[in-house]
Amino acid sequence: MPSEALDEQDRIIAWAEEHLGEIPRIVVCGKTGAGKSSLINALLGREVNRVGHAEPTTQAEQEEAWTLGESRLRILDVPGFGEADKHQDRLDFIFRQLALSHIGLLVVGAPDRAWEYERQFVQSVFEADKQFPLLVVGNRIDMFNPVRDWKPQSLNLDTPSTPKEQAICQWAKALRTALGLEQDQLLLTSAGESFEDHAGRFGLEALARAVVQKLPAAVQNAAARALQVDVDKRDLADKLIWGASVTAAAVALTPIPLADCIPLAALQIGLIVKIADIYGKVLTKQTACHLLSPVAASFAGRMALASLLDFFPGIGSVAGGLIGAGIAGPMTYAIGKTYLEFFASNNFTPSVEEVRLLLKENYQKAREKRQEMEKAARAERSAKHKKTL
Repeated sequence: MPSEALDEQDRIIAWAEEHLGEIPRIVVCGKTGAGKSSLINALLGREVNRVGHAEPTTQAEQEEAWTLGESRLRILDVPGFGEADKHQDRLDFIFRQLALSHIGLLVVGAPDRAWEYERQFVQSVFEADKQFPLLVVGNRIDMFNPVRDWKPQSLNLDTPSTPKEQAICQWAKALRTALGLEQDQLLLTSAGESFEDHAGRFGLEALARAVVQKLPAAVQNAAARALQVDVDKRDLADKLIWGASVTAAAVALTPIPLADCIPLAALQIGLIVKIADIYGKVLTKQTACHLLSPVAASFAGRMALASLLDFFPGIGSVAGGLIGAGIAGPMTYAIGKTYLEFFASNNFTPSVEEVRLLLKENYQKAREKRQEMEKAARAERSAKHKKTL
């Protein structure tokens, strides 16, 4: 391979490693007998797995370093699927590994045309993640008739003219159609008779380039997975915030004095402790109180009216300095949303000014949900009342 191409591969691999925070990892999978072991041996340039003909050779997962230029990738070889008594267990294992990897290679052995397992596999991958970088490798194309007529250096699959070239292209077209692949998702290879059979190989450099070119997508995909995890965390936190806001509104259905808001303060302290826990940070109640000091809450439950007037427009108009459901619910909601934003961005020590700005913004949004909160609070209070009867 020209040095310029290797330099470009090194640059992309190094960039991917930097952004992934680890060496890019590739899972190589496929039906038993597809030729995974021979392909991996050829890619690595050494005999990692014994190549067998009478029985499956990969019985346990094995991870190796694949060197391209001066850079490295990680290749995980997994046991093949399609064996009746082990099929589902192996599929489950492969999908767990795909979730921890950046690129997948599905090896399909030529001239096999029984592709139902592969079709289901590809469908399952893209149903789980439409953007997952998956390449299908049509391996052992040297096995098309006439088998002995194998001259990879002169093979022309762009304009096939020989019976072997035409058979390969027809098979590849049928495979793409059966698996629903785009043109660039299928690579055709021959690993040769052994890892030392350089003359018998075809398509390995093109496969290496395709893998490297997938790395930017792999980085984006890994980031998307991380974001999805964050979305799941946010969803959990949002449910906690809503529940706490409704409870706060229920507590305040009978207006409570600003100077005696122990239940409300305790609820808000507990809320941010739980949100922090979702994002992997253990907060004591004392630390939570300190974080809440900009919103005038203390562990003892005392609340400073002057600060509340600054933070929550509308409280000052409450006659006699009382907090009702229309204030307590949105106030709790705003507090929860504010600290959720900080914790989700790994900021567990926001400044007073940061809190003030975001709190005011979130309180305005929370007021739009006031009637919904009050309705839910009345329903919650009614349900509790019935239980006590």
